[in-house]
Amino acid sequence: MKKRLENPSLITPSYEDKGLFKKPPTELVVQLIPKFGKNTRRDVIIKGLVQGDVEVEVVFAGRRKKQAAELVALLRRKWEVATYRLPKDVPPPDRKEIQLPTRVQGSWRTRMTEMGDGTQDLYLREYQLLVARWAYHSEGGAFRSFGEPPFVEQLMDEANADV
Repeated sequence: MKKRLENPSLITPSYEDKGLFKKPPTELVVQLIPKFGKNTRRDVIIKGLVQGDVEVEVVFAGRRKKQAAELVALLRRKWEVATYRLPKDVPPPDRKEIQLPTRVQGSWRTRMTEMGDGTQDLYLREYQLLVARWAYHSEGGAFRSFGEPPFVEQLMDEANADV
């Protein structure tokens, strides 16, 4: 089954958001930590902690991934500051100790991954938070806000305003 469009110029904000935000949006504070990754679509993935110590993947996808560059740079600087000039006999801090509280609006999705040595059919359920909007305080204390509501939600807001 083919899921991607041949011509990327046909990917409108509406089309993109319908594919990303299939569940109702939620808003919460996530403690982002300096653990990064990318998926096959080159989306930015940052590990985060919710409810104290539950680790989740926070995904900045599509047109929003470019805006996440400042957030990634800030988390990298926080990691560099924490590990700068550590003596050789001192282990680096746990990445979970370096946190950036970030208010996030997005949708949850689950992902099943195979676990174990292959002799048993065990699967691990991972939670991903697809981000539409996010805000945090920069190093200088300035409030920074990025993203936009999911396009489906924007259309609903415009329709309600016309009534």
